[in-house]
Amino acid sequence: MKVLVPYTDELVKTVRDILGSEAEVVQSTREITSMIEHGGDATVIASGRVPAEYIRANQNLRLIQTFGAGVNGVDREAVLERKNIIVCNTHVNAPEVGEYTVALLLAAAKNLVMNDRTMRRGDWILSWGGPIHNIELRNSICLIIGLGNVGVEIAKHLRAFDTTIHAVTKTGLSKHSELVDKMICIDDIMDAVQAADFVILSLPLTEESKGLVDEKFLSKMKPNAILVNISRGAIVEEDALFRALKEGKIRGAALDVWWRYPSSNQRDDFFPSEFPIHELDNVILSPHRAAYSKHVEELQIQSSVKNILRFIHGEPLDSVVDMVRGY
Repeated sequence: MKVLVPYTDELVKTVRDILGSEAEVVQSTREITSMIEHGGDATVIASGRVPAEYIRANQNLRLIQTFGAGVNGVDREAVLERKNIIVCNTHVNAPEVGEYTVALLLAAAKNLVMNDRTMRRGDWILSWGGPIHNIELRNSICLIIGLGNVGVEIAKHLRAFDTTIHAVTKTGLSKHSELVDKMICIDDIMDAVQAADFVILSLPLTEESKGLVDEKFLSKMKPNAILVNISRGAIVEEDALFRALKEGKIRGAALDVWWRYPSSNQRDDFFPSEFPIHELDNVILSPHRAAYSKHVEELQIQSSVKNILRFIHGEPLDSVVDMVRGY
């Protein structure tokens, strides 16, 4: 069986070491022509980005294994056309993303970035008695939209802060409902937003969730509320969020996911939005690195390749994605 890995030498070596003689591992760049040239007949591709052109060109393809939880980089329509391709992801990054989410929330609530920035200039304007108070997590209401693997980890951490936790799911139900104080159906989300001091987005990007946080949503948030997004940029309408932040309609935002990303060979002089959101003091910017710890990186590779081994052996697979629903 042939497995295509369109990544670096180091990652390919790790995959080869785990699979051993079980499969032929071939390498390519992430350019479509290279993927087709080197792995156009592969049965498996291990990659977070699989374009439609590759899926349609490779009639042998049966398994797409991503190294992370998101599958938005896998062309949904091309997969659904084929009907015989399985897509799997992995959720081993959830604990680290949960930690990072709380770090973003605390940084925004306690104004840590601006505190640091002003003191580096020798300016003590934000000390005791200054213009910006801290916001307390204790005795506040935190709304988690999406109570999947990441949402569960966030809820676990927030318990330590004596925070009232509300969670929104599609049905208002969850097997993890014991972790939160109140479960809410997506149909009643606006009332939940209106009551919340903090809103955390931890849901997958689907046709239903795209643009969920729009002008109406933001208008329901409290003036002192904070939005944290560690899911996908497109869940938030960027023009609506930019206006809400610039005009002070909400206290602030902490964002790890974006609407625009640089190419793999561009790492500087590239801004994440068509609006100058990076110029606003009430937003914390993070370059999509919530899961980036050495341990998680290793776990993602190991769990993904072990799932490929299950496929080779005809065993039940972990984390099969329903591409109709998108998660």
